[in-house]
Amino acid sequence: MPPPIPISKTKIIVPSRRPDLLSRPRLLENLKSLLDNKLILLSAPAGYGKTSLLIDLAHHVEMPVCWLSLDPLDRDPQRFLAYLIACVAERFPKVGEVSRSRLRRSNSIEQDMEALLVLFTNEIYDNVEEDFLLILDDYHLLDDVAVISSLVNRFLNLVIENCHVIISSRTLPSLPDVTLMVAREQVAGLSHIDLAFQPVELQALYAQNYRQHLSDETAQEFVAQTGGWITGMVLSNLPGMPRVSGVDTFSYLGQQVLDHQPPHIREFLLRTSLPEEFNAQFCAMVLGPLYSQPPNWYDLMSLILEKNLFVLPLDSDGRWLRYHPLFREFLQKRLREERPHEVRPILEQMVRAYEKLGEWEKAYHTCRELNDLEALADVIEHAGTPMLQNALVTLDGWINSLPPVMLHTRPGLISLQGPILAVKGRLQESKELLDKAVSLYRQMNAVEGLTVALIRRANTLRLLGDYSSSLEDIEEALRLSTSDVALQFYHAEALRLKGLNLYRLGELRQAVDALENSLSLYSNLKETGRIPIVLMETGMVYHTMGNIQSVRTYYQKALQIKQAEGDIFYQADILNNLAVLYHQIGEYELAAETFELGLTCARKSRNLRTEALILTGLGDLYSEVEIFDAASQAYVQAEAAAGDLPGQYISNYLVIARCNLMLAQGNLTEAGHIIREFQERLRESQSLYERGLWVLVQGKYYLFRGEAKQAALFLEESKRLFIQDGRSPEVEASAVWLAAAYNAAGEKEKARSETQGFLSSNTSPPHTLIVVVRQTLPWLAGIQVNAPLDRRFRSLLEKAQRLNSKLPAIRRALRQHTSYIQVPSAALIIRAFGIPEVSVSGRVVTMAQWRTQSVRDLFFYFLYRQEALTKEQIGLALWPEVEDAQALKKRFKNEIYRLRRAAGRDVIVFEEEYYRFNRELDYEYDVEAFDSHLQRAHKTAEPGARIEHLQKAVDLVRGPYLADVNGEWVVTERERLNQAYAAALEELAHLYLDANQLERCLAVCHLALKHNRFHEAIYQIEMRALAALGDRPAVVRRYQACKEAMQELGVSVSDETEKLYQQLTF
Repeated sequence: MPPPIPISKTKIIVPSRRPDLLSRPRLLENLKSLLDNKLILLSAPAGYGKTSLLIDLAHHVEMPVCWLSLDPLDRDPQRFLAYLIACVAERFPKVGEVSRSRLRRSNSIEQDMEALLVLFTNEIYDNVEEDFLLILDDYHLLDDVAVISSLVNRFLNLVIENCHVIISSRTLPSLPDVTLMVAREQVAGLSHIDLAFQPVELQALYAQNYRQHLSDETAQEFVAQTGGWITGMVLSNLPGMPRVSGVDTFSYLGQQVLDHQPPHIREFLLRTSLPEEFNAQFCAMVLGPLYSQPPNWYDLMSLILEKNLFVLPLDSDGRWLRYHPLFREFLQKRLREERPHEVRPILEQMVRAYEKLGEWEKAYHTCRELNDLEALADVIEHAGTPMLQNALVTLDGWINSLPPVMLHTRPGLISLQGPILAVKGRLQESKELLDKAVSLYRQMNAVEGLTVALIRRANTLRLLGDYSSSLEDIEEALRLSTSDVALQFYHAEALRLKGLNLYRLGELRQAVDALENSLSLYSNLKETGRIPIVLMETGMVYHTMGNIQSVRTYYQKALQIKQAEGDIFYQADILNNLAVLYHQIGEYELAAETFELGLTCARKSRNLRTEALILTGLGDLYSEVEIFDAASQAYVQAEAAAGDLPGQYISNYLVIARCNLMLAQGNLTEAGHIIREFQERLRESQSLYERGLWVLVQGKYYLFRGEAKQAALFLEESKRLFIQDGRSPEVEASAVWLAAAYNAAGEKEKARSETQGFLSSNTSPPHTLIVVVRQTLPWLAGIQVNAPLDRRFRSLLEKAQRLNSKLPAIRRALRQHTSYIQVPSAALIIRAFGIPEVSVSGRVVTMAQWRTQSVRDLFFYFLYRQEALTKEQIGLALWPEVEDAQALKKRFKNEIYRLRRAAGRDVIVFEEEYYRFNRELDYEYDVEAFDSHLQRAHKTAEPGARIEHLQKAVDLVRGPYLADVNGEWVVTERERLNQAYAAALEELAHLYLDANQLERCLAVCHLALKHNRFHEAIYQIEMRALAALGDRPAVVRRYQACKEAMQELGVSVSDETEKLYQQLTF
């Protein structure tokens, strides 16, 4: 993920309330009465006390306050939105985790505005339940920026009613929908007439700050002369001072404020007026060169604070300061009049300081004051690499604001335009510009610029598919950067691009070496934004190599980094890759669970491309295990998600996937219709991979139709295309289908040769090969292979048959992981928790259909016993009173007949005198699901996943196992499940407590004590949760309840419980 846009804390924290700030109850109460409105406008000219009033409000109002102090730099839409998100996140930390990440990836605020604001306002909805204030101070600085007006306007439309926005501005903001909001009674406000000081408030101000009494007559005269303008009154801060108005404010500030200061203070005030805000470190960097002997910056800052020289501390300890806007404007004017020779050096030092601090927007806007286009272009070039990663929209705007002649002559600007055009998909234009930049840098013999331009051109060439030329640029860049410490970031990037090119050329071992070297160098440089990208790319190469363990390791490392960053946009990509990996190695349950997690991330972050890919992957998974309805749903949802995405890869793949689905269901008519409808489009695809998949599905279609020779022609073409594209798994799949087609066509020798080809690998067959063999089993029978390979072929066929027999169990497991796709219920549904119940095709089997409870109990006994049993073993367990062999035979025959009539004739399998439950049926069984969820919970270390599985497990329990069955065989299983249920509840309560989900924790505790009110550990968890909620009386009550329960057992509460109670109540 690109590094975050820098955020100054001083802009997003509520300013501290200074002792000299006068509280104005009249206005406070007035403002508070308006806070039910969605938008409150505070509109008045400079100097009417808008900011002071809002600071006072923020410190008196009961609801949480989010504060944003705006400045001219915020006129950039990307920066403004970054600060808007940051100010809300400052008060509500979970807000912004998704929207910040999405903002960094934005290439156009205008195009992405809706998506960004939907994400941001959804985060507010999900994470903020209480009413809160959002204060935007000094909005007039941005009001003429149309994009920002639209952004704020749309935010107001989307955000939930519990957000109350106060906009403070010198003019009424030009929001398009403000009239509509007025009509809806959602807007209120105060003007300069309301904000004007009244005589009694002026008297209070003098009494508080100057310890002076102001007579009624003087106060009224003062208000009349100034119109209640507080700045004019503050400037005349003692009785007898000359009265001022807005017209002669600067003159007054010079005569009565600035000229009364000692020379060194006066000098410091003037010099610090240029930056928006400053601290001691910044003063040393910027002002240090102006002093022969640098002063003590902390002392100077403390002095101007003590003298109350219109300076505002921006944090609690006064490390950062800012002047009142009017005073700063006055100081800047005097600096330019008295010390014009110092203005440019200070601005130049400010630019250097901001560049050193990575504050690129401040560097740019400060440099603009120099009116030096060459210097401005230097700043843009210096900002290029970091801003390409996190603020491309802003960077593009800066570049385009320069004169065209500079864009065509400066190699640094030409070089920067190349990657921007590449991001926009204009690859040929990108290459042409980078060709020019490389040529100019060669003429100048500028090593760093040439290195960067070569790397940028190499990336564009890679995207164009010209891997050899890309590698030539990379090798030159590596030679130029290898020994230069300052160029090691670029050296790491060149190694990364080298690995990606070698991967595309099929040189996988060398690709891994280059990527791992890049990763090592990025790690040493602590380039945290690049590390997960290289981890993912290295994992991708290992995947192609078939090194599954390395793939899993690299993907999971990348996922851990993104989870720690809270970057769910990129998490979705990684989870999709992991899920595809799990699917390909046959871990269907883990694949489905990972797809579902990825889909959650993709939808929360509006990562539409990955959402479409995940849904497509889910469709492929469900199709493979023959849950056809779910596969169809997934493909439909994928098509909707991919609707407006650029490119045709996903839509083309979905055409092929739907055709495969029809073939798997035996619907040849619909498959033929799809082939005829899309044949021309897919046949002309530029992608070898897509064309290979298309002719593969056509070959399968003709094989299903019984036209084996026609099928072979398509399958030969498919294999050729995949070989050309370097797709080994697809080559193998084509070879299996081709062998099947040859065999079906009677071309036995070709079938034998093709089969020996895919059997020739010395490694064990991958799961993907077993899947294809399972699908082609009807056409593979009778193929003869040479002696060294015949055993391997038989083994492969057996593995395919075993996979076939496992499909019902796989489908049962997958039903437990469906949140987004509605998987049809099994035909047979079994409930053993509570009163036992069996449903067949949606209808509950009644006792009348069982005929007797004994028949129903026999059914559940078969489920309980995993192994096959003789009727004698069954009789001994269930009907020990029946000792006669003939009587047992007759009873068993009757019971098994009734069982099959009630639940289905295939439900019990008979094999060589042994009977067993048919686990190859499509069924759901709550006990198996319960055990499965507990196993999944205990396999994962991630608390959220543990909670999910434990909650699903306990939700299945509706009562004791087979509640109305009293046989001895039930007792052991009932006790096992009782203990497992109690342990699951205790662990779940602990996890909810640790996650601070206290209400859920207490609900689980209630359930656990209902199950077993003598479970002392549950009382302890309850007491902790209640204490965290601040409910001390409830802690006492639960302790007493625990004590009474233990007394019933004849024991005292444990020392642990006693000690906990003392800690929580004293």
